[in-house]
Amino acid sequence: MDRVWLGVPLRRGVGLAILMAVAGGGGVGRCEGSGVVPGTAALAAQAVGWSQPRLVLLPAATRVGDSAPTGWSHLVIKSIPRLASGDRDSLPSSASKTATVFRTVVLADVQPLGLEQEFILARVGIGMCVPARDGPDEDIVVSSDRLQSLSIRLSTIEQLVLDVAESELAEARIIARTSTFALLRTPAMLVVAGKHRKVDLYYALCVERTTGRLSVGVWSMWPGLIEQPPPPALIVLAPKTRFDCAIDVRARRLFGTIPVSWSFAMRGLPPGRSVRVPPTLGQQVVATTRHPAEVDVEDLERMLRKVLFPAPDAEANKAGYSTMAPPPYRTSGK
Repeated sequence: MDRVWLGVPLRRGVGLAILMAVAGGGGVGRCEGSGVVPGTAALAAQAVGWSQPRLVLLPAATRVGDSAPTGWSHLVIKSIPRLASGDRDSLPSSASKTATVFRTVVLADVQPLGLEQEFILARVGIGMCVPARDGPDEDIVVSSDRLQSLSIRLSTIEQLVLDVAESELAEARIIARTSTFALLRTPAMLVVAGKHRKVDLYYALCVERTTGRLSVGVWSMWPGLIEQPPPPALIVLAPKTRFDCAIDVRARRLFGTIPVSWSFAMRGLPPGRSVRVPPTLGQQVVATTRHPAEVDVEDLERMLRKVLFPAPDAEANKAGYSTMAPPPYRTSGK
């Protein structure tokens, strides 16, 4: 939903637009549970000779602190919205609280494959969280059909926001994938040239097959088939990114004085290391934006790897995610 009319959210905007926004092949599946035995997905993939990462919704009651919960290898990013600028003082107090109570989280599951100590990206998980009452710095994944069992009470407006946010999460997509790569596309509201604009955010998750290191790059593009140049740079996320998501608020006023609706937009992309996008990669990014089904995914992954995993040196090794696969699968010293 883009607007809140007299404090009541309409169809699109306070959902992922203010939370962070996460997202053809396949929609989002419901995760069967967080306690997945490490290696299960990889062993199943080995049995059929191939594997591609799945996108799943995290089950309600999953707890996410400053690291990945049981059954997941990596916490990619947790977004914590904060009203920071614009017409925030014009919001009703209830709307101000609602705009910051929900958080989004993205997880990754890197798994060992077979006995040769190779690794694959088995799953990508997304979920909607609220702060846990009994654990500092912990969040608990919620869903509208499990609120009572979780002993969580939401106001009418908060329930409406959750319903819309869930419908937007259900539209999340992995638009390109291999066994070691996934490209998520998700809609978002972003401040561009001083205005609130709809964009698509892209999250490229790459796994180094021999070590299990994970590196994630983020960039934004105009949605749909709009003619546009490639992004000049992408952001390489740090491990376990905690995104202090600054939100800009814009009020639409009746007679130029009475605020009657509001839009919310992120002031910027998540923090990280900015890396220039080479021209050849930029061309592939634009092609993927317009016609993802026609793109050579392996070629796209190869070019992204050159950016996300630069020539090996001490600093480059520090920049990547280390694998969390348990022994004996973890390669010694890597």
